[in-house]
Amino acid sequence: MRRHTRPALFLIAPLLAACGSSLLEQPNIDLSGSYVGRIVGQDGRSALIDVAVQEKDLRVSAAMTSRETGQSFTLVGTRSVYKASPVTVNTLAELGSGSACPGGFTERYQVQAVFERAGRNGAVGARGYVAYQTCDATTGGYSPSALNSGTLELTHR
Repeated sequence: MRRHTRPALFLIAPLLAACGSSLLEQPNIDLSGSYVGRIVGQDGRSALIDVAVQEKDLRVSAAMTSRETGQSFTLVGTRSVYKASPVTVNTLAELGSGSACPGGFTERYQVQAVFERAGRNGAVGARGYVAYQTCDATTGGYSPSALNSGTLELTHR
């Protein structure tokens, strides 16, 4: 007995709509450019940052600079594959050397941000988080640290 099956596509659109997803409705976003932002820690303190983002194909690099200390580092990673928005970006910066952790790095920053446009032609911004980790020599792994970790807000200049 042959069973007729329909593509599951007719199920996807209502599910995305029920979840509040705008995946199928919003145009793609070019992420490249300069952003100003802040990181808000678990203790409520915030730090202002400047970020320069470069996007090529699905690869993303971001130079992040603290306005307070002038310290900067470069994150590298990828963006979501959908040619629509919102756009999710996952990046990593590994710093220092000579540790017992994988790659020999002493610290690392993991950043995830979701970029969206305010309205159809509005400014591009992002929300996400920054997770700072340090090498734990006794375990040989990275341990999370509340220092330099927190929620992330960015807006395109």
